[in-house]
Amino acid sequence: MRILTTHHVALSTHDLARLRAFYTETLELPVVGEFPRHQIIFIGVGSTAIELVEEGLAPAGGRRSGWDHLAWEVADVDAAYAELSARGVSFHVVPEGFPPEAPTMRIAFFRDPDGNVVELIQPLVDRYPAPAAPRTRSMRRAERVTST
Repeated sequence: MRILTTHHVALSTHDLARLRAFYTETLELPVVGEFPRHQIIFIGVGSTAIELVEEGLAPAGGRRSGWDHLAWEVADVDAAYAELSARGVSFHVVPEGFPPEAPTMRIAFFRDPDGNVVELIQPLVDRYPAPAAPRTRSMRRAERVTST
């Protein structure tokens, strides 16, 4: 399997609006793509991205936030899956199109021996999905008010 590059590092959050504001307003990093219907935003950081993913409550009512997974871009997810499976790597998400309603990428997930999640990703169109229309200052303020 040939890894082309690191595509993104994913962070889970229970407050996507707050984390988005921190990375885009405080740190002034650009939104390079998003899947708004799936509460996923990609923030540009040099040649890779930070993927912010809104998650609900973790089991037992705790909050889940922080490190989620590392994603490597590959030329062919299905070929990489076949190669790694033949080497004994077990996948908990086999290759599939994402988002399911109109796939723009192929993805698959496995865990390393320490349990860290690794995603293989193959963009089918652009490297990142198109960002949504820019939000106005009043929209950002309303998001912060409703998330508190």
